[in-house]
Amino acid sequence: MIEILDDVEAAAGLTVYGAGHVPGAAELRAALVEAGVPGLLVAKDPTLWGPAAEAESKIRLGWVDTFRRSRELLPQLAELRSELSDLTHVVLAGMGGSSLAPEVIARTLGVPLTVLDTTDPHQVAAALRDRLLETVVVVSSKSGGTVETDSHRRAYWQAFLDAGLSEAEAGRHFVVVTDPGSPLQATARGMGAALVLADPDVGGRYSALTAFGLVPTALAGVDVAELLDQAEALFAALGESKDNPGLALGAALGPSSSSPSRPARTAGASCPSWWRTRPRRGRSATTC
Repeated sequence: MIEILDDVEAAAGLTVYGAGHVPGAAELRAALVEAGVPGLLVAKDPTLWGPAAEAESKIRLGWVDTFRRSRELLPQLAELRSELSDLTHVVLAGMGGSSLAPEVIARTLGVPLTVLDTTDPHQVAAALRDRLLETVVVVSSKSGGTVETDSHRRAYWQAFLDAGLSEAEAGRHFVVVTDPGSPLQATARGMGAALVLADPDVGGRYSALTAFGLVPTALAGVDVAELLDQAEALFAALGESKDNPGLALGAALGPSSSSPSRPARTAGASCPSWWRTRPRRGRSATTC
């Protein structure tokens, strides 16, 4: 244990312990550094994934520095939160990458956010009964064609109308997050819903700091500017060969995932100041 605690990699408030003690990690890390991978990743070099993936990689590496472009959203998010201040119950309708990061952020920081990522009729009905007239629904789909998410949107729309709201009044209860040009963009305009366009150069599973992660959490009360500040502070370390927690974790996780005979082992880590350990309903505590 003492040896693991002596193996420390830290930057911007994120500390990783013992990554070098994972079998194969030191060798892999040395190879990555020798090949210049940290610097190439920060430079968003699409050749890192090989010739077959190069064309797709060119349009999918926005996540590396998305904290920069996402700052442009902050005034719009502040305005939205002010305009919808009377709608205190935030429901996120989204599947997979559209909902996972907001759920983790909200639960970790103890901010209430209802995540509707299921087609179970009992759960959907329960959500519809919960503070309906105080609800703002964030409809989140990168493609704009996610059937489950559109079903949630339709269910809430009908519920608002059944509660006596006009279509114009019902539209105010929706915020749509989607990529530019998606079918959902036109739907949002037709509903009279607020619309926030996401960064098309970031894949859904990497979208924590794009509109998909920031819109629902900002409406729920998270200080999203602090999340961007933390990301920017860590970014400076990502191209370095030393004091690079991202490189340490990647080199530790790589050998574990590539060897079926070797059980995965994860290095220890301590988290930035905004991260907190909190209990999760029906699950063990969320830890870093």
